[in-house]
Amino acid sequence: MSQRIRQLLAIVIGATLILSFNAVNAAPAAQEDIVAVASSIHECIKELASEFESAKIGRAPKIVAGASGKLASQIMAGAPFGLYLSASPEWTEKLRKEGFLFDVFPMALSFLVAWWAKDEPISTEAFKEKDVRLSIADTKAAPFGKAAAHYLQSQGIYDELLEEKRLVITGNVEQAALAVKSGGADIGMFSLSIAKKLNKGRYTVLPVEPLQNSGGLVKERYSENLKAFWEYIRSERANETWIKWGFEPVQGK
Repeated sequence: MSQRIRQLLAIVIGATLILSFNAVNAAPAAQEDIVAVASSIHECIKELASEFESAKIGRAPKIVAGASGKLASQIMAGAPFGLYLSASPEWTEKLRKEGFLFDVFPMALSFLVAWWAKDEPISTEAFKEKDVRLSIADTKAAPFGKAAAHYLQSQGIYDELLEEKRLVITGNVEQAALAVKSGGADIGMFSLSIAKKLNKGRYTVLPVEPLQNSGGLVKERYSENLKAFWEYIRSERANETWIKWGFEPVQGK
């Protein structure tokens, strides 16, 4: 083997060893901060995340929205969420008891409304009209879907709506609103925050117990930045934004 070939081989082997060493010792990529948010809280949390960063407290996290129950299932399956915000305590308590969450606290109360696109007052008597279709969120995974179903049952019309195929059940509250906007239903039942996001039509607050939004940090997934964000959205500084979106803040520790 010639001297030149030996030199080339030495260079190649040396370069390979350096690349291998660098690959082994490279610093791991920074963990992305992701918050799993119930659809009913989505817009409010987006705004709070922007305020959190603007105030130079920390970095605005990425937000993933969906039905509370479906997001909880994803956390149990290993989804990379570091903070979980639910529309009700039911799912946060389940995750806490099963060892996924800690630092669990309430955030705000949220109200169930009936909304339609018409620019005139909405009456609950309209629910009973034979040609009216209602949209609600998933009754198993979405707390507002469950609350809407309980209300319709209390009025004695839930089974009738199902039998007559006048009840449109969607994945989450944002989709329940979309069903009305697109003409797939006449009246939607979802959170007051969604009605405020629509910024048109009319709504009425239904006479049911408000849902208590709650959340907690996800073990082994949270970061110091998410911990600071979790504290921020439960602080008095966040109250104005919660109220703007139709919530009643609950000051947690």
